[in-house]
Amino acid sequence: MVPDFLNTTELNAVGGGVKNVLRILLSSDLQRQLWPLQIIFVILAIFFIWMTVYYSIRTTYWNNKFLDNVKNFLFPKFFEQKSQIRRWQKIQDGLEKNHQDQWKLSLIDGAAFMDESLKNAGFGGVNLEERLQKVTEEDLSNLAALKNAQKVCSDVVHDPNYHLTKSMAKDVIDQFGQALGELGVL
Repeated sequence: MVPDFLNTTELNAVGGGVKNVLRILLSSDLQRQLWPLQIIFVILAIFFIWMTVYYSIRTTYWNNKFLDNVKNFLFPKFFEQKSQIRRWQKIQDGLEKNHQDQWKLSLIDGAAFMDESLKNAGFGGVNLEERLQKVTEEDLSNLAALKNAQKVCSDVVHDPNYHLTKSMAKDVIDQFGQALGELGVL
């Protein structure tokens, strides 16, 4: 049995009112009048969806969330080597400048890069000098030249008035480059 309150005239009146509101909202006259507003809202929705996708791709959001993990899983050596080559290119670009300070910075960056590479290769020590003490001639063929290059870098760091020529800086960077090639970094 249906309860009495469902058969009331008030409920029928509410139902009739809802039908009238729906009839008005769905009427062709109102739809024609709202058509420009609908177009504007569709364009705005497309614009905001595009902005969300564009800025999520342009920022590092997807890289941090997903793509870095996939790249490192699928191609671990390729992307690591690509970033190391880019870093080495910046070091070499510093030698192309005509400023002694830029050459000094390139030497310092090159020594830091060499130190990190030796550390990653498993050579112990606290700094580049100690790591080079643990390297043998079988590991790196230009070990003596590397020790001299490290001494030049150390002198540059400890003496701000150290006179460095472009050819000296180029020789040091070339020694680091040869060693990094033998280590398989470049």
